Amino acid sequence: MKTNTLDFDAQALREKILDLAMRGKLVPQDPNDEPASVLLEKIKAEKEQLIKIKKIKKSKPLPEITDDEKPFEIPDSWEWVRLGEIGNYIQRGRSPKYDKENFIHPIISQKCIQWDEISLQDAKYITQDFFEKLEGYRFVRKGDILWNSTGTGTVGRVNIVREKFPNVPVDSHVTLVRTNNNVNSQFIYYYLYSPIIQSNLNDYLTGTTKQKELGLNSILKVVLPIPPLSEQSRIFYSTICKSERFAKV
Repeated sequence: MKTNTLDFDAQALREKILDLAMRGKLVPQDPNDEPASVLLEKIKAEKEQLIKIKKIKKSKPLPEITDDEKPFEIPDSWEWVRLGEIGNYIQRGRSPKYDKENFIHPIISQKCIQWDEISLQDAKYITQDFFEKLEGYRFVRKGDILWNSTGTGTVGRVNIVREKFPNVPVDSHVTLVRTNNNVNSQFIYYYLYSPIIQSNLNDYLTGTTKQKELGLNSILKVVLPIPPLSEQSRIFYSTICKSERFAKV
């Protein structure tokens, strides 16, 4: 746990930068950018094509976003959207069958997903039979967002896959969020990581005090702002990356 005052100040500044960046306050809008409304049409078209060729499954329609669900004003070129609308695959892993003798196939659990990294150091291992029955889309890919969905002290913790984990799945306590190719998954990750979501996490949790759960239905309905694609990248590279470097100083 951090105790140094400078550490706390750095973290507070980092959170403030994230908060402002996700509201469109730190990077100027470019009138030449293709508006997010066009981007959403592209996402819809790509998903329909993927469904047609059976690369992804058709999902149930999500409710319209009400004005009460919009937590702040966004630039005119941005759009509000639900997470489920921009995800090609959002699902929890399967309940695993563990192998206590052969340590060949690791599986990612809540302990593997920390705020600063995704590590297999504390991973358990699954049986060969369970591994062979897993569909290919269940193995994590670079750019996937992993969101802890159960567990006191771990629920809500989120990170993004930054390296290759060959043929490694997640277990049933972790939700895998794979965004559409027309979206910068880094931007989506930092929005889920930002105080806008994390400080209001209880709004998304269900269950009792001792058994809080971030259910799939709640995740699909998360409301988030989408800037034009080029602005998503500008926000990430010009503000968020700088805040990350500052926080590590």
